[in-house]
Amino acid sequence: MIHRAPSIRHRGTLSLYLAALAAFAVACASAPPKDEFEISIPLTDSTVTPKAPPPVETSSPDELNQDTKDQIKVALRRGGEKASQCNKAANANVAGEGEIQVVVDGKAGKVVDAVVGTPFAGTAVENCIKRAFVGEYALTFEGQLTIPYTVKLAPNPSATPTKDPKKK
Repeated sequence: MIHRAPSIRHRGTLSLYLAALAAFAVACASAPPKDEFEISIPLTDSTVTPKAPPPVETSSPDELNQDTKDQIKVALRRGGEKASQCNKAANANVAGEGEIQVVVDGKAGKVVDAVVGTPFAGTAVENCIKRAFVGEYALTFEGQLTIPYTVKLAPNPSATPTKDPKKK
């Protein structure tokens, strides 16, 4: 097969075609492509009603969230339930009700100390009550809390009576 050089007539058509193609490419390149499903609606005062954003609840960094409060209540209840058995555990008979100061460390997320008050301070059940609370877990938070908690101990009828060393 023999190839011939394009005639002048074909060269003119070819250059015209290339010029049109170049103009089309420049026009398409400068305009961003339109999405065929894009709908353009002009916004006017009559179509836009501004609304304020919903209020955002902001809490201070010192304030505990509800989950943390609930978890601390659970930790106190568990410690109180264990402490109520201290008469049996210590084979003592110290009955009554007393306040404990429970210290919760927020960074550790657990109870780190319990200060036992009257009538249990200095008795055989004091250490048991303290151990009942220390180590109970709560969620982490910033800071440290000291929370008063009331412990109730029922009388222990099976406790062995202790002898008074002053009596002979």
